Amino acid sequence: MKLFYTPNSPYARICRITAMAAGLMDRIELDWVPLRTPDSPVIPHATLGRIPLLVDGDLALSEARHICAYLHQKAGTGPTVAAYGDWPAVAAEGHSLAFLDAITVWSRETRRSEEDRSAFMLAAEAERAERYLAHLDSTLVVPAAAPPLNFNTLCLVAALGMMRFYDLIPGWRAAYPTVAAWSDAYDAVPAIADTAPSQDALIPLTR
Repeated sequence: MKLFYTPNSPYARICRITAMAAGLMDRIELDWVPLRTPDSPVIPHATLGRIPLLVDGDLALSEARHICAYLHQKAGTGPTVAAYGDWPAVAAEGHSLAFLDAITVWSRETRRSEEDRSAFMLAAEAERAERYLAHLDSTLVVPAAAPPLNFNTLCLVAALGMMRFYDLIPGWRAAYPTVAAWSDAYDAVPAIADTAPSQDALIPLTR
């Protein structure tokens, strides 16, 4: 199997955490590829060139949720995705993924040149993120033992990691102490610590 990715992509991070937790890293080749280039090595496998992309023989899977489900099936262990029929779990995944999407849009907007930034987008995504953080702070339960890893929790891990890396809400730890404690518990998981965003992997936004 081969996973095409960029190191600071939160969606690729979810896939990498899943692969590590499932014990599949010795069966997966990681291929760091640039974004939005016409000669991307991803394009022969998937015309749109979207990453993360997992290639296994003739199969080319995009979308982090699908990749995680496939890796879990291959390994028979590791992070899971919510099963259709368990609608409360599916709903929770949807909310967490929407939060990750919001943080991703917000962080991308902050990395545009000043003249290209949208004040409306910055304000809207900031308000949306703060609103959801307040919801999380009143509903999250800080794990007392090994934190459960699934697509829902990994979306939150990836979102909070991006928020922290780009310093989107400087006072978030004091404002949302339950979220901070929850995040600390997950950050201690080796696969999560090993995939944290880094300055070395920071790639300027390409449009």
